[in-house]
Amino acid sequence: MNIFLFEYAVSSGDKEINDNIFEEGYLMYKTLLNDFINNNHTVYTIISENNYNKIVNNLKNVNLNISNIDNLKITILKNNENYNLKIEELLKNNKNINCGLIIAPECDNILYNLTKTLEKYNILNLGCFSEGIKIAGDKYLTYLKIKNVVNTPKTIKPNNYIVKDICGCGGEHEIINNNKIIQEYIKGENYSFSFIVSNTNNKIYPLCLNKQYINKCYCGGETNINHNLKEKIIIQCKKALKEINGLNGYVGVDIIITENNEIYILEINPRITTSVVGINTTPSLGSLLIDNIVNDNNKNNKNNKNNKNKNNDLKYTINKGIKFRRNNGSFEFF
Repeated sequence: MNIFLFEYAVSSGDKEINDNIFEEGYLMYKTLLNDFINNNHTVYTIISENNYNKIVNNLKNVNLNISNIDNLKITILKNNENYNLKIEELLKNNKNINCGLIIAPECDNILYNLTKTLEKYNILNLGCFSEGIKIAGDKYLTYLKIKNVVNTPKTIKPNNYIVKDICGCGGEHEIINNNKIIQEYIKGENYSFSFIVSNTNNKIYPLCLNKQYINKCYCGGETNINHNLKEKIIIQCKKALKEINGLNGYVGVDIIITENNEIYILEINPRITTSVVGINTTPSLGSLLIDNIVNDNNKNNKNNKNNKNKNNDLKYTINKGIKFRRNNGSFEFF
């Protein structure tokens, strides 16, 4: 396959991205790039000029000799260029690109708009479709979809609010604008569950439960852990995922488990999450993403006689996970 791989921190040239976000983005990018290349796929990718040397030098240290790899096609985004236009140019001029994977934040509709570009050029999307991102990428719209089927924190519609101390004085207050939500605080332990979703087959494949280390921001985690509530977590996550049309490929669900063993679904991430750096599957995760969308596409092709009555379910094994923590801007693995 010829795959277009775009990771926002690595590829967009956005100079406002902080080091923590860049490190997470690069780890996800490196993980999937290695996966695709090592499974003999050709990868077309964009790397911003200001990140190029750093990225290339790092990739050389992970057994990817870029100068000699024929199936890695890098386009450099110059500092004065717009990444959206560069993507349009790349997809328009490379008709042999079969599929694409976008790794990007939901904020400002970045992930949604980039996904729409893939759809515009009829590129097979290894990730979620724009229909699913529109809902799952919005915390309030997600709440409306899942609040009647699973436990989820009560959430107040975005609007302009003033927050004051109950016994405050001197007019002290904080203004909450309509770009934010107000959500009930649920005390408990933070987890996530990684899935592969087949939009066409309406199948949801559980990969693994992951522990999250949260200290004001994401600080790392441990993948493929055991928990006495694991099967119940899967059931609750599936209920929530089925409420949102257009989810596809890798999807992460953020969860809190209270001290009373109550399961709360916090968010549905319609994209690759940092947990992928510690998920080890057989076949590889990248191969599963490709099989997931190719099987779906073949199933919809009525002229493909070879797929008649064929079981297209994904078959995979989840191997031992790993633990990783943020340390001085980078991650340590254990």
